[in-house]
Amino acid sequence: MTRHGFVAGAIAVAALASGGCGRHPAQRPAAVVPTPDAATPLPVWAPNIPSPEFLRAARVLKPLPDEFLQGILGKSAEGEALLQRYHAMMPAAYQFFGTLDDRQVERLRTTHEIRIPAKALTPEQRAALNHWFEDWRAAMKGMRPELEDFLVGIYKIGGKEDLSNVDIGFTAVREEGGRMVAGHLVQIYFWVRQPGGKVVDLGTVIAQI
Repeated sequence: MTRHGFVAGAIAVAALASGGCGRHPAQRPAAVVPTPDAATPLPVWAPNIPSPEFLRAARVLKPLPDEFLQGILGKSAEGEALLQRYHAMMPAAYQFFGTLDDRQVERLRTTHEIRIPAKALTPEQRAALNHWFEDWRAAMKGMRPELEDFLVGIYKIGGKEDLSNVDIGFTAVREEGGRMVAGHLVQIYFWVRQPGGKVVDLGTVIAQI
């Protein structure tokens, strides 16, 4: 199984893309804003009116601290601009995670992986995934061509246009000795089945669990 650092060199996900995380998040939580549910503080980049799916994700996920991301990006005007790009696509990532049902979330907690064939996604999950692709594209506009469109990145490693040979889901990992093992960094993840049975995988970290 080959891991591709699709977003290497881009923003926070530059070092957090599959196979590329070289540091562990700080323990201090990301900045939050008050919400009606004090038990579920929301990140500063949360929508003004969060959807039920977003709130569901926020009850499970912990945002990556800005200090951790800034340690990768650097504390500069350029680094701050890249951090804002990262923030811009995070609400859609949470929205997609929030479409998982209780059984799927528990499977991620216990096995550190949840894989769903693209054809088995519910209409709600497929719509949320497409929304994330769109927000990634908008946030990455102006970056290097290979970083601007995550969906095109999937096509380039053999994904069919309808994603019929792609499994989609989430993993929970950490780096140990230069390889990724079960852990607490949550990735949106894609497994592409190529002709002959080879699987090429691609993902990017969005949060902690």
